[in-house]
Amino acid sequence: MADKVEWFVGIDWASENHQVCLVDARGECMGERSVAHGGAALGELCDWLIGRTGAKPEVIAVAIETPNGPVVEALLERGFRVDAINPKQLDRFRDRFTVAGAKSLPSRKRGTIGVTRTCRPTACGRIATHFGRCRSTIR
Repeated sequence: MADKVEWFVGIDWASENHQVCLVDARGECMGERSVAHGGAALGELCDWLIGRTGAKPEVIAVAIETPNGPVVEALLERGFRVDAINPKQLDRFRDRFTVAGAKSLPSRKRGTIGVTRTCRPTACGRIATHFGRCRSTIR
C-alpha cells in the first residue's frame, strides 16, 4: 500500500444508513453522501470514491468507528486504506475542536476525518487483511 495519502474519507457508521464525507489533502470537502447498509450500495460507495477522486484506492484513507463488518469488508476488498477509530477517542477529539461538544452529524464526519488527518499514526488502528481475515494493527 502507498504510504502517501491523498484523500481522506470519514464514515459515520450506522445500522441502516452511513454518512460519508470525502476530503482532499488540504482539508477541503469534496463531497458528502448517505449510503445504505447493503451490498449494492457499498459497491456504489467504492465506485463513487474512486470516480470522485480519480485516484487509486491505496491513496484514499477511510476512517470508521468499527474495525469489522460489511462496510469495512467492502472497502478492504477494493483496496482502500481503512483505519478504525475508537469512538471514545473520537469524542475526545471532538471536545478539542467544538465549543459545546455537540454530536451533530457534520461534526461526527469531520471529526472522524480530522483524527485520521492530524493524529496519525497513533490514533488509528490500521485494518489489514491477512489470509482472508481482518485484524487491527497499530502502525
